[in-house]
Amino acid sequence: MLDIMSGVRVVDLTMWAFVPAAGGVLAHWGADVIKIENPKAPDPMRLFGGTLEPGRSSNTFKHYSRGKRSLALDLNAESGREILYRLVETADVFLTSYLTDTRRKLQVDVDDIRARNPNIIYARGTGQGPRGPEAERGGYDMAAWWCRGSLSYSAMRSTGGATPPSMIGHGDGMAGMTLAGGIAAALFKRERTGVTSVVDGSLMGTAVWFNGLEVIASRHAAPASPPPMSAISGVHYRTKDNRYVLLLMLGDSDLDWVDLCEHIGRPELATDPQFVSAADRVGHREELLAVLNATFAERTLAEWKRVLATARGVWAPQQSPSEIYGDVQTVANGFVREVEYPGGPVGLPVPPILFDEEAGDPPRAPDFAEHTDELLAELGMAGDDVERLRADGVVA
Repeated sequence: MLDIMSGVRVVDLTMWAFVPAAGGVLAHWGADVIKIENPKAPDPMRLFGGTLEPGRSSNTFKHYSRGKRSLALDLNAESGREILYRLVETADVFLTSYLTDTRRKLQVDVDDIRARNPNIIYARGTGQGPRGPEAERGGYDMAAWWCRGSLSYSAMRSTGGATPPSMIGHGDGMAGMTLAGGIAAALFKRERTGVTSVVDGSLMGTAVWFNGLEVIASRHAAPASPPPMSAISGVHYRTKDNRYVLLLMLGDSDLDWVDLCEHIGRPELATDPQFVSAADRVGHREELLAVLNATFAERTLAEWKRVLATARGVWAPQQSPSEIYGDVQTVANGFVREVEYPGGPVGLPVPPILFDEEAGDPPRAPDFAEHTDELLAELGMAGDDVERLRADGVVA
């Protein structure tokens, strides 16, 4: 651990990987990060290949929750919320991965937390950004970052159809590091101005930034189909037009399954004895994959986007870089914005952090030596001195 953030306290109400990773980075830098978990339902990532026994949590949990202090606290109880509020009063940052409905239910939304500490930085992480019609949809690395954010498509175009399994999970760490940087920037602003911010990071926004060069290059390109996948993971389904839909329902899988069956027009699957429970579906995996593969092959990706728009569970289209521009969440959150240049506008991804729900318009990159006179004048150098330097080839 370092001491860069020593003296900063973070209340960390997070689950899974992406947003906990931001807290882990801050803790590694020396912040006092207090992780809050439900006594009856610990962070699922602890148990994702691990146990609750001391030192036996999953490696992912160990990686992303390093250095934190742990407090099991029932926020459904008034006394539990009061303990949280007392911690908030002593904190610099409140960090959460919970979506709006849960934050309101637990009374930990921005207004609730700021009522107890007006000077706190409120930081949130989401799958697809805090604004737009799908802001309240859950998001995981494989869905919001890898598939929807266009990285899977780009990888397949580069490899001829192979999907590198080692890339899955990278988005959580990258997005978490980015969110930690946004929090540090907000703390710096508060230190300089006394003004606090709401900081938002997202898996999708981070992916668009990370794949920015391909997104920019694809601005006017038609979204050609990638080559067929050389290995199907079991959660990707090919559509009628040889595109892919990813299903990743890690929440309440039984409720998600019933809802999915309704959406795809196969309600009878929900009561089929082979597929009723999660255990049944695992036990009859091959039969289930055959049914789902056949079903998704009946419609195009565009049709499935419309059908699944209101689905309960986490899913994602495998999008091309050029499709990022028209994605409703890109438009709503301003993940890509146009900058005017002599040759025409260029669509540039913005850094994937929003401050008070605004990412800011991208500034133009400078022309070569464009600001020489301006910068030297700021140093008190007169025009004749600058011209002599230019004549000597010292400046341009």
